[in-house]
Amino acid sequence: MKTKNLFKGVLITALCILTQVNVCGQEEVLPARPAQGQVLNLDLSQAITIAISTNPTIKVADMEIEKADYARKEVIGNLFPNIGASASYQRTIAKQVMAGLDPSAFTSGLIPLVAPLYEALGIEPPNLGGGNSGPMKIGMDNTWSAGFSAGMPLINLPLWQSIKLTAEAVNSKVEVARASKIDMVAAVTDAYFGILNAQDSYSVLLKSFDVANENLRISKTRYEQGMASEYDMIQAEVQVKNMQPILLSVQNGIELAKLQLKVLMGVPSYQPISVVGTLADYERDMFEIVNISDVDTSLVDNSTVRQLEVATKLLERQLKIQKVQWYPTLSLSAVYQWISNNNDFNFSEYQIFPYSFAGVTLSFPIFQGGSRYYRQKQAKIAYNEMAYTMENVRQQLGMQLQASVDQIRVSVEQINTTKDAVSLAEKGVTISQKRFEVGAGASLELIASENALTQARLNHYQAIYNYIIAKNALDKVLGNAYNTYIK
Repeated sequence: MKTKNLFKGVLITALCILTQVNVCGQEEVLPARPAQGQVLNLDLSQAITIAISTNPTIKVADMEIEKADYARKEVIGNLFPNIGASASYQRTIAKQVMAGLDPSAFTSGLIPLVAPLYEALGIEPPNLGGGNSGPMKIGMDNTWSAGFSAGMPLINLPLWQSIKLTAEAVNSKVEVARASKIDMVAAVTDAYFGILNAQDSYSVLLKSFDVANENLRISKTRYEQGMASEYDMIQAEVQVKNMQPILLSVQNGIELAKLQLKVLMGVPSYQPISVVGTLADYERDMFEIVNISDVDTSLVDNSTVRQLEVATKLLERQLKIQKVQWYPTLSLSAVYQWISNNNDFNFSEYQIFPYSFAGVTLSFPIFQGGSRYYRQKQAKIAYNEMAYTMENVRQQLGMQLQASVDQIRVSVEQINTTKDAVSLAEKGVTISQKRFEVGAGASLELIASENALTQARLNHYQAIYNYIIAKNALDKVLGNAYNTYIK
């Protein structure tokens, strides 16, 4: 029964390793296909560098920064003069009509003075022969105009606040990009050490499989010599058969873990990779317990907190924009045009008259149906909501900090405990092997001791992996551990 329980524990541990592998996302096809069979050897730093430089998520975040900067420049452009050119043609269908004039209003001395005016207006002089003249049509058939217009704001508080708002929007995109890089570094770190954990576990199981094969060979020899029962030989063979599917599952888990790292790095699935190092390398490291008092709980570098701080500034700026909607605006405008009126299309004889003006416009917003008032109320509520959101997020991040610190403490204790367990299990295997060789011990005793050693080694590597993952989670929350990779 003990042997069965120990073997069951080994199986459960191996399955737990497999559950750590989670493949997600889309693969990014690199422009140049590497040579067939060429292996990309990676350490953690190289994997992170490649992921940050090639992952589509990071590229999109950087492009969002550039787009937000263009939006800021677009709003700044509204401060400069807006210059436009226009041209128009109007054809008079029905001319305006003016009532007849009393001929007594004119004298022979006035006719020479007013005659050019009638000619310029394109109307016939009134009949001064006596009595009232008939109705007169005024205006020309064709009106041509072309010119330039310009305008620019002199005092426009909403526009000035909008410029500041777009500057805050750029800062928001920058922080979003920083958050994407932090998440990427953390994800690559988890995936990298997930591969190491799977590979080390496979090595432990493979070593146990080799020992089981050797035990099976010895059991068969002893059975043929009549020194062991058939039951001992069957138990040794069952142990070998049971370990084969576990090895295949863990081997497949290694490939899945590598595939996950490839996806994060933006490397195609056909590219073979190899990670450098083992979890055993970290056995020589000093694993220290982290106290919550040693952690910067202000979270000044946490990306989520910084994004909320920028969002708060954005809402504050939006509130100011709504407030300044009540203030007047002053703008400058100027027009320069050329106008020509005529009754025919004889362009060579057209007379063109210039026309221009410049002025300032002062606008007072008086009443807009209460829309400004309610927009200001909405902006005020959104600004106040952010304070509660910030408080809630800080509480959740504080819980994550405490959970990571607790997990680090538990992992350190597990590392020390499992290390001692490995030492004791190795001693137990040595004793059981000697007993089995001299015929004082049964094969079940040897199998049980070997399963116990395998389980102890798997637990030890799992404890190291748990420590690394917990430390990585703590660094991710603090947000200041990856500055080497984040610019």
